[in-house]
Amino acid sequence: MQRHSLQQQQQQQQQQQQQQQVQRHQQQQHTKQQQQHQQQQQHQQQQQQQQQQQQQQQQQQDKG
Repeated sequence: MQRHSLQQQQQQQQQQQQQQQVQRHQQQQHTKQQQQHQQQQQHQQQQQQQQQQQQQQQQQQDKG
């Protein structure tokens, strides 16, 4: 019984290692996608900030 369970454990470990390698490869691709996505988000945020500044200037002019 013990011998058999040991063999099973070894097989499972090998399978896990193979899965991890595949996951690592997927993660690398995924991080590239994330970086592109972050750049797009930053660009949108900059546009929003510019709009807010314009609104503030208009409000100040109205008060004056």
